[in-house]
Amino acid sequence: MINRILLFFLTSRLLFVFFALLAVNFIPLQEGYLGKQHFPNQPYLAWIWVNFDGRHFSDIVISGYRNFNFAYFPLYPLLIRVLDYNLIIDPPYVGILLSAIAFIGALWMLYKIIRLDYAHRVASLALILISFFPLSFFYHSMYADSIFLLLSVTSFYFARRGNWWMCGLFGGLTTLTRIAGLALIPALLVEWFLQNKTVVQRWKVHIISFLKTCFVALLLTSLGFISYLVYLQLVHGDFLLFQKSMVAWLQHEFVFPPQVIFRYLKIFVLVDKGLLVYWVAALEFISMIVYFLLTYFVAKKVRLSYGVLMFFILLLPTFTGTFAGMPRYILHAFPAFIGLALLLDKRKLLKIGLLITFLVLGFIFTGLFTRGYFIA
Repeated sequence: MINRILLFFLTSRLLFVFFALLAVNFIPLQEGYLGKQHFPNQPYLAWIWVNFDGRHFSDIVISGYRNFNFAYFPLYPLLIRVLDYNLIIDPPYVGILLSAIAFIGALWMLYKIIRLDYAHRVASLALILISFFPLSFFYHSMYADSIFLLLSVTSFYFARRGNWWMCGLFGGLTTLTRIAGLALIPALLVEWFLQNKTVVQRWKVHIISFLKTCFVALLLTSLGFISYLVYLQLVHGDFLLFQKSMVAWLQHEFVFPPQVIFRYLKIFVLVDKGLLVYWVAALEFISMIVYFLLTYFVAKKVRLSYGVLMFFILLLPTFTGTFAGMPRYILHAFPAFIGLALLLDKRKLLKIGLLITFLVLGFIFTGLFTRGYFIA
């Protein structure tokens, strides 16, 4: 299977590179949060994958935490810094290499966890879908998405196999990568109940079993997040800096999801449809609806714990008052691609139609991102 994984990886990455080169002829470059501002001497095909959040990660690698960079959790930039020091090559190459390797590892772990329940055919289709998903280029960009995917899938794989200590170890690394890693906590709790239905009926006798298994995993998973808070308090004097830094994006206040939906409805009424911001908002809103419908399907037809994981991964960002980034957040929710594979399995025309749609949107989104337009 490793040969097929490498094939999916290489063909999809080459396709996104081709899209990026093709977009030069159609989309004017917009100056803003571009990777070339940090790395002006690097070639075009290097710095375009460091746009937007990539610039923040590279700033942390080069100068450490400062200004509003506290919103970005430390594991990914820390790994880049360690590798950059030892390999003596420029940060963008290290970041892209690290993301690419993590994505290959994530594909392997995703295949293994799917094979616990489904046939090789379904697992292969899920790998194709995640590799050619229109925003999959983030998996080789200087973003934390691929390493988050690798760590979260691995954590859940060990939970499925009943190895709760290893589950907690990788869970802790996940919450040290992105705050969305906290979605593992309710999901793992549900997973333990699914595996111990008979035990739950005799909870007084088996509560020690819970403490030795699931509770350990939940504690270790929480420690990744807590360790970042401790660092912020000890070094920078405020353990809430990660949240307060979101003021740079006007996302520092707690907002209930219905309010966010109302905000988007106002955008659709008041904003000129000729502006890109209108269509980005439409993409965010439609993505939110589709992803939560897919979450319901996964919870009902795939596995309840997987649905819970998806639900909280998607729900947590909405409390910041916006769906900005929502199209990309599905990249963190591995069960979504299992659900899509099941929906498409044995539906040939639907499968072909969706893959063609992926290719068209993949060109549009890759082109806009690499030319300096925010998409997700």
